[in-house]
Amino acid sequence: MAACFSSPGIFSLPPIFVLSKISKLAQCLRACAMPQIEVKEIDLPILDNFGIDSSLTEKCKDILKDVEIAVCDSDILVKLHNFMPQLKWAHSTWAGIEGLLKAIPQEPPFTVTRHSGDSFTSLIAEYVVCHILNSERKSRLCWKSQESKVWLPNNVFSNHRSLNELSVGILGVGNMGSGIASFLKSRGTTVYGFARRPRAPGSQCYFDEIYTKLDDVLPKCDYLINVLPTTPLTSGLLNNSALEKCTKKPIFINIGRGSIISEAELLKALRNGWLAGAVLDVFEEEPLPETSELWDIPEVVITPHVSALSKPEHIAEEFFQNLTSYIDGHSLRNVVNWSAGY
Repeated sequence: MAACFSSPGIFSLPPIFVLSKISKLAQCLRACAMPQIEVKEIDLPILDNFGIDSSLTEKCKDILKDVEIAVCDSDILVKLHNFMPQLKWAHSTWAGIEGLLKAIPQEPPFTVTRHSGDSFTSLIAEYVVCHILNSERKSRLCWKSQESKVWLPNNVFSNHRSLNELSVGILGVGNMGSGIASFLKSRGTTVYGFARRPRAPGSQCYFDEIYTKLDDVLPKCDYLINVLPTTPLTSGLLNNSALEKCTKKPIFINIGRGSIISEAELLKALRNGWLAGAVLDVFEEEPLPETSELWDIPEVVITPHVSALSKPEHIAEEFFQNLTSYIDGHSLRNVVNWSAGY
């Protein structure tokens, strides 16, 4: 990992440059910064919501050539990293980094960290618990009956399960998986994890068990949650031969990446009853095309990749926690590992 900046002393830190489309991010960073730290916002020529003008002004190029520390959106980093020869540390405002890895396939000479702090994982956990409770309490049925002005009898809702009666499997036991597990364990849920490699004793305090074989997790789950990133090892991991092992017919909640299962295999799993339903926030293709059959399946809930939107105050808090920790002599957290793919 590259050294993060030229001097570790707080009084001699270089300015923090902000290159982001997130509203009020620079303002939040200044509110969190110690008085000795300067936060500078670069006003980039925005063309649309997803890109920036490739023809940068000479003034902008002159500013970028001295940047050592940047808080930036991943798509902007992809376009501008070649204009920042002094860059030592880039903190991405996004949790997902597969676009960055694809655009910069070889590990760069600067360190990249990604947004994945406690506040972010809390948002993820809230999304998961919200949809579990909506499912158990039959919220969609209530909404439909309200539209029709129909008063449903009590016995329609009498078989719902509380969180402490459920078994939940989480694919991925890093920050996000552990954050979800912590939330669920506080309510008495039985939580199983899946990881590619064994975890050291004591590292699985939020999980009842962490397995390294998918077949050991799938039969135990009332709900199956994916938080895994896209890597060569995770793409297509949940194929039909795996989902046939889901003997409890769980509801699948995907907040990781759509590459974990193809749409065709997901549709087959739903139609065959291996999965009782799905809550999908991520997809193979985004936005989800109007032609997708997923739109028309009553057992599927679709949200437009909004399970945990990056909030400027959360990014600022996480960045300065990481910076302070580094100044105190600790390693940076949430460093992107190019060889691992996350």
